[in-house]
Amino acid sequence: MSEAKLCGRLLTQLYRRGQAGEGIDIVSLSEEAGASVLASLKALTALERAGLADARRLRLTLSGLALAAAFSQRRAAGAEPRTSRPALSARDAA
Repeated sequence: MSEAKLCGRLLTQLYRRGQAGEGIDIVSLSEEAGASVLASLKALTALERAGLADARRLRLTLSGLALAAAFSQRRAAGAEPRTSRPALSARDAA
């Protein structure tokens, strides 16, 4: 799994667990994401560098909270997640 995809999963998991008031630990967070603890720690570090999470406390920052909430609202509204970027022209599609 790519780091970007894992970051997205961790972002949404931290949001959902925070909203539910559940306790969060790196082992269960990693298992739920389907990644190793080391990969999850690296992804959390990337989220922290981007200003979206506090890796030490396993919490979202205000920016991370806003982003995760926007993702959750889009999925709740029934929007399909984009799997790939659409081609800009017929030449690019070939």
